[in-house]
Amino acid sequence: MDLEPHGPLPQQIYWRRRMLALGVSVLVIGIIAAVVAVVVMNSTSTEQPTANENQASQTAAAPTPLPGDNPEVKTPIQAPAQQAPPQTATPTAAVVPPPILKEGDDCPDSTLAVKGITNQPQYVVGDQPKFTMVVTNIGLVACQRDVGAAVLAAYVYSLDNQRLWSNLDCAPSSETLIKTFQPGEQVTTEVTWTGMGSAPNCPLPRQPIGPGTYNLVVQLGNLRSATVPFILAQPQQVPPVAPGAAPAPAPAPAG
Repeated sequence: MDLEPHGPLPQQIYWRRRMLALGVSVLVIGIIAAVVAVVVMNSTSTEQPTANENQASQTAAAPTPLPGDNPEVKTPIQAPAQQAPPQTATPTAAVVPPPILKEGDDCPDSTLAVKGITNQPQYVVGDQPKFTMVVTNIGLVACQRDVGAAVLAAYVYSLDNQRLWSNLDCAPSSETLIKTFQPGEQVTTEVTWTGMGSAPNCPLPRQPIGPGTYNLVVQLGNLRSATVPFILAQPQQVPPVAPGAAPAPAPAPAG
């Protein structure tokens, strides 16, 4: 194949024309290739997300790791079961059911109440106070109990709980009195105190109790009453009459 140019013009002109045509062809091919590359890149970016979008979507779609799956997430430390302190049972007070009584049974202490009564709140040294001992059936069923002088007693105590007197010290008794109590029924017994101190078996000499405040307590077996305070006062002194002085006139009777 003959590549040499032929024509009436000099060969340099034909070679220049060929080089110009070749340069134009190369330029056109380059433009076409650039256009094709741009189109391909645009279509690729439309179909596939960018790297940032991929990372964001992966971050949003990733599930929250559970404790233990991610080493950066600290799980609470639990003591082994064998090392845990044993549970201590909470103590509860034992509930004692009330006794079930049939009519005519002996009265337990829980169904009776005892109390003492003074016939007045204050006495003078030398008086003989009268004390009343009261036993009441506070249960719901009739029952019986010995309330004789051998088991029912009155006591006098000082305010510092020193025993001073009891009606059983110097007048002990073996008397029994089985009483049937209806619900709410009371039995009363009266004793007199001479104002002298005493002790079991009544040792002598007995000393008189001086002025002060004292407590009366009534006891039936192991059942004790609440304390009842009373006062022993010093007797009033009458001023002596001077010799030769006229006695004070007696007050006129009230109109």
